Amino acid sequence: MRAFEFQVREAEKPKVGRALQHAEDLVIVDGSAGAMRALDSLAAMADNVGDVTIKWDGSPAVYFGRNEQGQFILTDKSGFVAKGYDGKVTSPADLEKMLLSRGKTEPDESRKRFAASMAGIWDKFESIVDPKFRGYVFGDLLYQSTPQKDKNGDWTFTPNTVTYHIPEDSDLGKRIGNTVAGIVVHQYVSLDGQEQPIKGPIKGINTQGPVLVVGPTTVTEAPSIDTAQLDSARAFVKSNAKLIDTLLDDAKLAANKMTDFKAILYKFVNQQVKTRDLTNLDSRFEQWLGTSGVSAPKQAKIAELRQTQPKAFAAVFNTLEMIMKIKDNIIDQLDVTSPVKASIAGQRGGEGYVKGDIKLVPRTKFTAANVEKHA
Repeated sequence: MRAFEFQVREAEKPKVGRALQHAEDLVIVDGSAGAMRALDSLAAMADNVGDVTIKWDGSPAVYFGRNEQGQFILTDKSGFVAKGYDGKVTSPADLEKMLLSRGKTEPDESRKRFAASMAGIWDKFESIVDPKFRGYVFGDLLYQSTPQKDKNGDWTFTPNTVTYHIPEDSDLGKRIGNTVAGIVVHQYVSLDGQEQPIKGPIKGINTQGPVLVVGPTTVTEAPSIDTAQLDSARAFVKSNAKLIDTLLDDAKLAANKMTDFKAILYKFVNQQVKTRDLTNLDSRFEQWLGTSGVSAPKQAKIAELRQTQPKAFAAVFNTLEMIMKIKDNIIDQLDVTSPVKASIAGQRGGEGYVKGDIKLVPRTKFTAANVEKHA
């Protein structure tokens, strides 16, 4: 029985965004240094993709494992972090009851089916966890019953927004046929709450049982990098570094009571995803700001910044767009050669990829589709 090892890494809470940052957002987070780090990381993929993994689009997020007494636990993310009740349930009946008890209205048929399905996979997950195992594994479900095959004979399942097509004769496909549930795992959480990213086989979790346990799936072919485009972006960042860093200086922002300025920029970019267009951001920012919900006093301070540092705003947004263009080109190449075939609404591509602590997500494709689906 193989198992996933844990690689400890100190987790730092990001100032803006999430722990895994979009490559292009690093200019907002860390100014010119962040932009150069993003460009360097993208450039490095031309020579080595050994640390580049597929970002699976699983759902829902769940935890499973054993508590101090060795009792098996399977719960969703809300249950695991619940404060007003004990969400670390220890039986399938309690799991179903918990899922049905949420909300102010009576559960509809969809929620009833989901709760029953979760309870139905309890025994399968319990069977793959060694009785001596302690702690919890965090991941996203890929399927809760054996997938069907598409017209090409590939196993197909759609856990969230992305549809996956796995050839039956592939290593992954051969495993799928013998399972009734699947999960992509991300972290091990110790009994005292310490989180450790999963980088390999987990001791105490049977990966040959009725549950497909997928760890990090590495891409196999390196993309080609447009060196002219990359050099142009680097030159732009270097020539505008002072403008960018002056605008995004944390000390100056704090002194001006603008500590949330970066978060506002991040929110703006994220909301533009809905338009499926992340170009000409500088010219669209002011109109968005007026409808953003940002307080009037804060809007006035931002307006003053735009008046005194207009070239800096343009430099930040132009840098972001250049990084994203390079990133999207890389994603398109990886989607063709990826060992996992994925599509969104019939179009090739998935949620994207991860390199270290940077994520490469096609925001105008996956993120926009995901937002629309869950609106």
